[in-house]
Amino acid sequence: MSEETNEFTADLATQRGALPLRNLQLLGVAGSDTNRRALLRTAGGQTRMVQVGDSLRQGTVIAIGEDRIVLNGGMGQRTLTLPMPDKSAA
Repeated sequence: MSEETNEFTADLATQRGALPLRNLQLLGVAGSDTNRRALLRTAGGQTRMVQVGDSLRQGTVIAIGEDRIVLNGGMGQRTLTLPMPDKSAA
């Protein structure tokens, strides 16, 4: 990808404990409104690029927004969002 990583995401990528490691996490979203992809980190530590229609253990990707992904699985819909900056750390 040719897009640069924003400062907040770059800072999180180098901090210990910034993301819970035992859960599926949304790391980033790329692409246009009509062709978005999401970068996920699995609980096992692997990264995976997904698009609408892809199936994961946690469900099927049914939507990808600018800062979120929606999965539909056996327990209903689940939304993952990008981590937000900790404003108290500023």
